[in-house]
Order: sequence, then structure tokens, then C-alpha cells
Amino acid sequence: MNDTNEVCEKCGQPMAKKEGKFGEFFACTGYPDCKNTKQIHPADQNNEPIKIPEEDKKCEKCGSDMAIKNGKFGPFLACTGFPNCRNLKNIEQKTGVKCPQCGQGDIVVKRSKLGKIFYSCNQYPQCKFALWSKPTGDKCPECESLLVLSGNTAKCSNNSCKFEKKSQE
Repeated sequence: MNDTNEVCEKCGQPMAKKEGKFGEFFACTGYPDCKNTKQIHPADQNNEPIKIPEEDKKCEKCGSDMAIKNGKFGPFLACTGFPNCRNLKNIEQKTGVKCPQCGQGDIVVKRSKLGKIFYSCNQYPQCKFALWSKPTGDKCPECESLLVLSGNTAKCSNNSCKFEKKSQE
């Protein structure tokens, strides 16, 4: 059990951090008498809390506020007017790297159906560029492909190129 400094609003007992189907959450240590739980707001890849972009703060269907929720594929935005409004929006976690294939999109963090993280162009399905390793934003000096992180080493994303260097990150 992972105790925290959170306190249950219903019974005043301390809350513990637990792991569930949709990620981590706080649960009251007074269980089974108190069944109170509290969602932990999702964080991005750098463990910083995700902020809702200004244009996504209001639901475009009903005008209610949007809230960050955490699902099996990671964080997303959901309308607080649920169940009357079931509007959902994906939260793009940008890496700050432009897509080398189409030149228009940004490389964003995505999850596969099995939950594995990969990096892909946000212009899908027009651009199908994807990587399994995090791109650094630098280009390979030998073949001009993107460099990706592999441990503490930056390697070329082109499998036929064997360029690699120690990363400064």
C-alpha cells in the first residue's frame, strides 16, 4: 500500500495510491466501510500535469466544460455534461518534432491497442510515418533520417544506417 498525504473527504482517513485498469487512483484506507476513490489527474511523458488547450475548454456540442479523464489508451477530454452529451476528444501529446515524411504534421505520442507507446505523425491517415522509439529532433549526419533515443544513445531511425552517438539528455 502506497500511503499519501491525501485525506478522504467523506471519512477523514488517509488515502492510498492504487493501480487499476485505467491507471493510478487514490482509495480510502477505511475500505470496506468507506469506498471513496479519487482520480489522479493524468500526466504527460515528462510527468507534468496535462493542461487543456484553450480551444478545447468548452464542449463544441453542448457548451459544457471539458474534463481530463484517463482511459486504457491514456488521457482524453470528456464533456462534463455526461450522460446527456457524450462528446470525447483525444489529447495530443506533442514531441516538438516535425514529421520528416510529410513536413506538415507534428510527431505525437500514441498508444497501440496493446498499450505500447509509439510516435506517429498527427496527419494520419494522409501520412503514415511512425516510430517505436522517441525522436530527438536531430537528423542523422549520414542519411538525413531522424535520430531516436535508445537508452542513453541516439540512433538513426533508418535500419540500414548504423549511425549512433551518446545522447546528452
